[in-house]
Amino acid sequence: MTRRRGFAGLVLVALLPLTAPGLAGAAPSPPSPNSPSSPNSPSATPTGPALPLSVRLGSLTPLAPQPGDTLVVTGTLHNDGNDPVTNLDVSLRYRDSRVGSRSEFDDYATTADGPLPQERAGDATVAVGHDSIAPGATVAFRIKVPVDSLQLDRRSWQVYELGIQVVGVTPTEGTETVGRLRTFLPWAPLDVPGVGLPTQVAWLWPLADRPHRLGGSTWLDDDLAAALTPDGRLGRLLAEGIAASQQKAPPGRQRTARERQLHIVGKRVPTVRPVPVTWAVDPMLVEDVAAMTSGYRVTTGRSTEAGRGKAFATSWLSSLRTAVSRGEVLALPYADPDIVAADRAGLANEVQIAINKGQTSLAASLGTAPLTYAWPPSGLVDQHTLDSLFAAGVRTVVLDGAALPILGGEPSETPGAHAVVHAHDGDLDALLVDDGLRAVVSVGLSNPGLQPLALQRFLSELLMIQAELPSDQRALVVAPDRRWAPDPAFAAALLADTGKVPWVQPVPLSTALDNPTSTKVTREPLTYPRAARVTELTGSYLAAVRAAKERADAFASITMPGDNQSRDFDDAVLRTLSSAWRDDSAEAATRLAAVRAALASTMRRVRIATGANSFVTLTSHSGTVPVTVSNELDTPVHVVVGITSSLHLKVAGNGRTAEVIPPHRRIPIDVKATAQTSGVFPLEVTLYTPTGQTYQKVKLFVRSTAYGVVALLITGGATAVLMIAVVVRLIRRGLRARRRAA
Repeated sequence: MTRRRGFAGLVLVALLPLTAPGLAGAAPSPPSPNSPSSPNSPSATPTGPALPLSVRLGSLTPLAPQPGDTLVVTGTLHNDGNDPVTNLDVSLRYRDSRVGSRSEFDDYATTADGPLPQERAGDATVAVGHDSIAPGATVAFRIKVPVDSLQLDRRSWQVYELGIQVVGVTPTEGTETVGRLRTFLPWAPLDVPGVGLPTQVAWLWPLADRPHRLGGSTWLDDDLAAALTPDGRLGRLLAEGIAASQQKAPPGRQRTARERQLHIVGKRVPTVRPVPVTWAVDPMLVEDVAAMTSGYRVTTGRSTEAGRGKAFATSWLSSLRTAVSRGEVLALPYADPDIVAADRAGLANEVQIAINKGQTSLAASLGTAPLTYAWPPSGLVDQHTLDSLFAAGVRTVVLDGAALPILGGEPSETPGAHAVVHAHDGDLDALLVDDGLRAVVSVGLSNPGLQPLALQRFLSELLMIQAELPSDQRALVVAPDRRWAPDPAFAAALLADTGKVPWVQPVPLSTALDNPTSTKVTREPLTYPRAARVTELTGSYLAAVRAAKERADAFASITMPGDNQSRDFDDAVLRTLSSAWRDDSAEAATRLAAVRAALASTMRRVRIATGANSFVTLTSHSGTVPVTVSNELDTPVHVVVGITSSLHLKVAGNGRTAEVIPPHRRIPIDVKATAQTSGVFPLEVTLYTPTGQTYQKVKLFVRSTAYGVVALLITGGATAVLMIAVVVRLIRRGLRARRRAA
């Protein structure tokens, strides 16, 4: 069988959060949209009948067993059935031949109900808490076995199948296998000559959260304060990354005679090495934390209250600045936007603004130059968005392995993380995430009881990759979700243990890029799975965001350069594009409505103060129509007043007047108008931005009582006719009087 993985390489760049995988003995989770479904994928489910006992691994020590060591396996048995199980017999099983390939490794790991290895560790000492177990009860077990008794091949580094079998007696079936667990034994003896180069591992450690501010000083919740505490999600992630990057062997530990001998002959000895951390940081998060350090107030209904996170924010930000000064940092775009959905919705400019703002903001906040790599949400991107990123100057992307599938199926050797992806105008370097390793880690995230098993498989799979091609040092990338919330002990172990085994070499993320691209595989063109599009922000929501952005741009164009209010609204719009809202559409709509309401309220403070539908009377042919524009903001604004009239009312100067209005001032603007006749005529007053966008419209009415030209002609004609009639009448009277006299 083959398993589709989107990438692999020998520098393991692990960006921790992963999708839920199927582990032997674990109930698999639904498949992630990041990776295709296959028989070996996390979606594979057991097909055999369920056994009454579930076997959970507690620990397997040492991490890297050596000749002469004693292997200790601990765990628990839990009775999931309705009947008691008696006469418990727990045994350690192993296969005396190595795992031949990574596909074989995955088949064994993901088939929970498959057969166990046949070899029984005869020299094992087994201790079980009780020899029977009641329904719903849990019993601990401990197995100890000398490693030398397993007679493993000491000529190479390999991975061996390991299993725990539990036989017991049930009332219905009698003696039978009542529980099983599949795991692995990594075998890397230090005195083996020519074992090759270790797998390089670079951890990209994500520090991101959802938006908590509307913009400026308006906080909508105080949830970030809890996340920054030492026990909070972000507090733990930061502390775990710092601890791993500074880890070293415990003081006072003396090397054994065997270790000293190996050192003398030039062999490698077990040691504890620091694990370099490449931090993936959302600049919005750093900006929010920095704002908290000065004190802040949170809106609760119609009132506000003091935020609780000032002290935690101060401590967390100080620790972050110290941490990034010693390692690499990758700047996410500001607010970590859903870049593919935003690009499709016509908001590509906002994505570019978020990228640029992320780089400059993080550099200024943390005092370091961040890596210019792009890491899209879920590690997936479509071709149009990739072309946009290239046009924006991005030359390196971190992608999920499913984005560039291997042509022709899974190769026998895991290729390196470094690949090339083609944009319309050029090529980009790609660091591809190994979805198989990501899936292993994800099991530990979704099911705390499976964390020791996931950790054991994670380390074993890294050795399996190294054993595929010991002579080549490759780079692997494992990328987690931005906002993962792992169990502290599990995350700390994943990170720290990569510095405690000889087959792994922890390195910074940039080292993965230094490795050559693989020439042994051919990849398909860039792929964007249909399942990934389903998880995006919706088109209707983004259309509303785009409308809000247009209004924010209109407001920004009337303010002076560098105005804080317009910049706050620009940031607020970027926050509505955050990929964090993918899983909370209701809250996204609420936040967007709040942005639109705040923007509308602020824009109303610059307005035409003359009452709508009011009347202005002209007592002659021409006159002045008074229009008042008010600016209630704390900064000056630049507006253009436009007048549109009817055919019977003419306005001077084409009806346009540009004005700069000082803060908290009302400016009267006199519009000269000439009426062609008497009557009532509509007059539309429009406030424009300097760029010509409509800002506000108000309709007025002008009443003219003056006679027009036609009216004067009619009146004059009527008067003339009347005068002629009077003259004619007087003449006739005079003639009649003369006739009488004659």
